[in-house]
Amino acid sequence: MEEIKKCIRVAAPILKAEAGVMDTNGLIIASTNPDMEGQTDSASRAVMVSEDQFSSTSDKTYMKISLTDQVRYIAYLNGTDAESRTNLSLLGEWIRSVVKEHGSDAEKELFTKNVLLENELQGDIPIKARDFKINCNDPRLVIVVRTSEEQGANTLDILQSIYGESSDSTVIAMDESTSIIVLNVSEVGEAEADRSTYVDEISEAILDSLNNEGITAYIGVGSFVPLFQQIAKSYRDAMLALRVGKIFEKNCYISKYNQLGLGRLIYQLPSTLCRMFIDEVFPNEAYKSLDEDTIETIDCFFKNNLNGSETSRELFVHRNTLVYRLDKVKKNTGLDLRSFDDAVLFKMASMVRTYLQYLETSKDNMIR
Repeated sequence: MEEIKKCIRVAAPILKAEAGVMDTNGLIIASTNPDMEGQTDSASRAVMVSEDQFSSTSDKTYMKISLTDQVRYIAYLNGTDAESRTNLSLLGEWIRSVVKEHGSDAEKELFTKNVLLENELQGDIPIKARDFKINCNDPRLVIVVRTSEEQGANTLDILQSIYGESSDSTVIAMDESTSIIVLNVSEVGEAEADRSTYVDEISEAILDSLNNEGITAYIGVGSFVPLFQQIAKSYRDAMLALRVGKIFEKNCYISKYNQLGLGRLIYQLPSTLCRMFIDEVFPNEAYKSLDEDTIETIDCFFKNNLNGSETSRELFVHRNTLVYRLDKVKKNTGLDLRSFDDAVLFKMASMVRTYLQYLETSKDNMIR
């Protein structure tokens, strides 16, 4: 509908007479005279009954616009002379071409979406891909961009403005808050360093573009796959990265599948096993006995690789205060964070605990 209105707006200054497009029931959906939009032309019934492509009344000429051998729209122009008919013919063919091209793009997006969701048979994908001029042999990378529902439409517009002109990239809205970018990465080398650099640059560029428009976005980057048929795997990996990053990393706006670390392992553990582990490391819920200052100290201590001097400097506390807080952790939990083994155990248990809290409180349906 919007494509048709754009055509009419562009044609308005050129045409000398009023023109427009209606549906097969006579409802005017676009007109060079905006006041006519939404009104009904009773002549549409006679136009549809006629076997001719062109029809005329005392003051208008009509042209049926067919797509796939079926009349979808009727274009009209005020005037019945030969020039009016020529102008209407040009206008009608232009609209038919635009609608057909837009419809082809929509069909391509729907096909790509079905491949992402694994709704297409693997054997059928290469055959259907040829119709949309998709080269299945080029490697692909899927990136998921998640925002609030209120910012979803604007996000899609921005991403389409960036990648919409490229025949090798596809931008799809999966729902009100999730946009998918399927990138052709045939120009990226197979070396891990090249791919890592590419992912860093493109994900940061996307985030910066959205942030500059006041949009808060979370980005999940999937894995490189060698064939178009395998983009569903890259999509699953990107969604997993997005979720794992959300669970274990505070203020994590870009999550990459190949850099999930320990979070990937914990995410795959059954909740019953996680609870057994927590009860073993923190018996009687010992973790809850730690106050906010102590927890902040622990986080900073880990951030600084168990370096007491750096931790004290960053927290602006005396070294003795840090020692006192670490002794308190040891007393309450039985784990001495100055010991590498105890520090690793505490870190893992903290992440497992975070995961369990997420399972208990989250209503996120990010994984489809």
